[in-house]
Amino acid sequence: MLFNELVRVFDELSKTSKRIEMANILSAFFKKLPCDELGFIVLLCMGKIFPHNSEKEMGIANNLMAEAIALASGSTKETVKKQWNIYGDIGETAKKFMKSKKQSSLVNEELSINELKNVLQKIPGTSGKGSSAIKLKLVSKLLSMTTPLGAMYLTRILIGSMRTGVGQGVVRDALAKSFNAEPSNIETAYNLCADYSKVAKNLCENPELIKNPKISIFNPINMMLFLKADSIGKAFERVGKPARIEIKYDGLRAQVHKDGEKIMIFTRNLDSITAQFPDAVSAIKKSVNATKIIFECEIVGFSPGMNKPLPFQYLSKRIKRKYDIEKSAKEIPVKLFCFDLLLLESKEYLNEKFIDRHEALKKSINENEAVMLAKGITTSNESDAEKLFNEGIKEQEGVMFKSLIANYKAGSRVGYGVKLKTHMKELDLVITEAFFGKGRRKDWFGSYTLSCINLDNEEFLTIGKLGTGFSDEQLKEMNELVKKAIIKEESDKVILKPKIVVEVEYEEIQKSPTYKSGYALRFPRLLRIRHDKTPKEASDLEMIKELKG
Repeated sequence: MLFNELVRVFDELSKTSKRIEMANILSAFFKKLPCDELGFIVLLCMGKIFPHNSEKEMGIANNLMAEAIALASGSTKETVKKQWNIYGDIGETAKKFMKSKKQSSLVNEELSINELKNVLQKIPGTSGKGSSAIKLKLVSKLLSMTTPLGAMYLTRILIGSMRTGVGQGVVRDALAKSFNAEPSNIETAYNLCADYSKVAKNLCENPELIKNPKISIFNPINMMLFLKADSIGKAFERVGKPARIEIKYDGLRAQVHKDGEKIMIFTRNLDSITAQFPDAVSAIKKSVNATKIIFECEIVGFSPGMNKPLPFQYLSKRIKRKYDIEKSAKEIPVKLFCFDLLLLESKEYLNEKFIDRHEALKKSINENEAVMLAKGITTSNESDAEKLFNEGIKEQEGVMFKSLIANYKAGSRVGYGVKLKTHMKELDLVITEAFFGKGRRKDWFGSYTLSCINLDNEEFLTIGKLGTGFSDEQLKEMNELVKKAIIKEESDKVILKPKIVVEVEYEEIQKSPTYKSGYALRFPRLLRIRHDKTPKEASDLEMIKELKG
């Protein structure tokens, strides 16, 4: 199949904002595709090249993209960047320059999907001296092999800003229509492998497989998400009595996969952090008596010698560390607090009651100072819950309430468990714009637009601006993150790919016509950058409405 056939579908999608229409367009298209091409095309339709569970990254910066357009069109990088600033969209810029090129010379327009896939998969493996030149050559070649419209969409895919509005929900519904499958089954299958290309291929080859999807070791699962509660009474009301109540640790939620001597540790973003935590791997080998197991835990940093827990900000330094790993392990040693079981030997535990999952997990761990079960109680008594909550907020974040009879719902915020923290004045939000600074911050981005997520269409909706609470170190880190996420530059600000998640505190939520969410945060202040959370885990619009009351 030729890439330009897919480009025509992209163009059709860009002309509607209605989810049902998008799903119908994609469904009609998916039905025509061979199974071996469907998976990759599904990813491209979402503006992705690799599935969510892949560690591969294109690593194509804005400068390289501008240079590739210049090389492919016979122009200069400076001219391309100038037009980019005028258009505000690198895709439209690519379209304009490639159109000018084609007026003066003939170009091969026969780029196939398979060739595109082969070339794109070479780019992440390109590193070291001369890697930028190789990437430049590969990208410019691709731009030269398609139409101006194809160059526009290809460029947007490469920098991660597709703009067709197709998200996971649209793809799920389109696949359901194409293969006469239940959307809920498709979503479940996706949450167990975090790869829509795999789900699509399986559906195409054998639709029956989707009805009973299996988890596999070393393929991380989208973790079950928890709602917030604002009181002990509300927490019990949500999960029922009796409930399991556990300390909510201020650490890194992790998913551990073990098969024999091989161990891998994944974050809630599904990134592998195995190499960064050799001490945790060693502790797991000594403490977990199962041959094959997948379980969840909280990794918490402690001060060496004093046995006092450290705030998550200290631990986050280890997550990002690529060098001097053994040194950082000594400076910030960790403990693992285990709390849920997904697989044990040959048995999946997703559909088992929490009380049974917890009991099986308990038998699988030889508890010691480094690896232990999360501290908790099983009770219906609000006074007992209050005591544990007071203990939880002294050095950690609060407590978790969990239904004893609920199963594990991967990737969903279904209310089988809730978290109760010190107060309900905190939200996880996504940075979608950054404004150029003034005065002391004239060389930095000085303030940021915060957005929540509308889970119905996966759209990010503005809810306020953030400009306070930053330490110098956080300000520097935020600027580095912003530079990597820029997709459009305007006179006073930059538009960002929604990928930076922050935790903020605020005084109150007000109704406001200024922001797309319809709400505004009063006096938001940064608490921390959440490297461990994906944008889809941001506080959603329904949560905002509930908190506003």
